[in-house]
Amino acid sequence: MFEKELRAYQDRLAQHPIYGAIRSVEHVRLFMSHHVFAVWDFMSLAKRLQRDFTCVELPWMPVQNEDSARLINEIITGEESDIGHDGHPTSHFRLYLDAMTEVNAPTETIETFINQFAHTLSLRKALNQAHVPAYVQTFVKHTIKTARKASTAEVASSFLYGREDPIPEMFHTLLERWGLTTHQAPKLTYYLNRHIEVDSGDHGPGAQKILSRLISTPDLREKALRAAIDAIEHRIKLWNGIYREIKNSDA
Repeated sequence: MFEKELRAYQDRLAQHPIYGAIRSVEHVRLFMSHHVFAVWDFMSLAKRLQRDFTCVELPWMPVQNEDSARLINEIITGEESDIGHDGHPTSHFRLYLDAMTEVNAPTETIETFINQFAHTLSLRKALNQAHVPAYVQTFVKHTIKTARKASTAEVASSFLYGREDPIPEMFHTLLERWGLTTHQAPKLTYYLNRHIEVDSGDHGPGAQKILSRLISTPDLREKALRAAIDAIEHRIKLWNGIYREIKNSDA
């Protein structure tokens, strides 16, 4: 939909030096300890779309577009209750936490954040109390602001171009660079391969269909394009921050 307008931004993301910088298990641990926040906040974008396209209030009322409702419900089912490495239902967030534990990546920061947010209901306080790095906070705050305040078209565009569209290539590159095998890290490789499979095969095309139905005017198209650019640029800034930490740890 925005192939020409987004190409330069997508190329910057695909060619980011972070992929070549991750060369050890220690680098993987550092990467995962910060990237887990992007795994967590992803669901707020998905849930906002589910709220907009389906009925989650009582009493139930018929939805306006059953096609979009089915597509987002399928995405939510896969993200919130997929089949895990052990054959039991699990969320992709839980899969990622299990993969972090498998490679001894620290989970204290994300767990502290989740606990603090559950008690305070303040995103800012929870991020600060968990001592989340400033650049990660910026990424999360942008995601939650988009999920809470942006139009449906802008959320769908951010969801597609900031998440579903780039993830298969990103994770495929990470798998190649890390050199991890299923035997070495079964949970982590399962998580990455599962996202490559569903995002390229089902979720990405589904999100594309949802967005295409929403773009009905030139103004909506312009706003959706801006949201896509913002989402990609925030991902690049997140990668910049993690890349700096990797280089500092090497030094």
